[in-house]
Amino acid sequence: MSRYTEKRYRTHVLVAMAVYMLLMFLAWPYVRHVSSLPWKIALTLVVVLPVVIVIWLMAKRVMHSDELEQRLHLTALSVATGVVCAASLIGGFLCAAGVLALDGDVLIWVAPVLSLLYGATHLWLGRRYGGTGCL
Repeated sequence: MSRYTEKRYRTHVLVAMAVYMLLMFLAWPYVRHVSSLPWKIALTLVVVLPVVIVIWLMAKRVMHSDELEQRLHLTALSVATGVVCAASLIGGFLCAAGVLALDGDVLIWVAPVLSLLYGATHLWLGRRYGGTGCL
């Protein structure tokens, strides 16, 4: 199995995120104005596709890592997932009790918050194990 280098990973992620930003500026503003349901779904899914590709690239990177790096990724992902799940559960109960009123649009923040917590935890764990802590 050929090594998936950090340079290739960063290049692929950079391209995918550039496409995502381009789609957000060009396609996303029209989603609410399109009357056809199939077109609305297509515009929504085409914007999400680069993010799904980045998730796949992250999985590929972890699979090509050594055992310690895989453990760091798994621990970081576990911590981030636990925090986001707990926050979602608390928010859900507060909404159900009528204490908090949130739209469904709040779900758009789940992936970015999960990613930020994952990155911060991975950085902290990497430094804790004596590495540079870079992702």
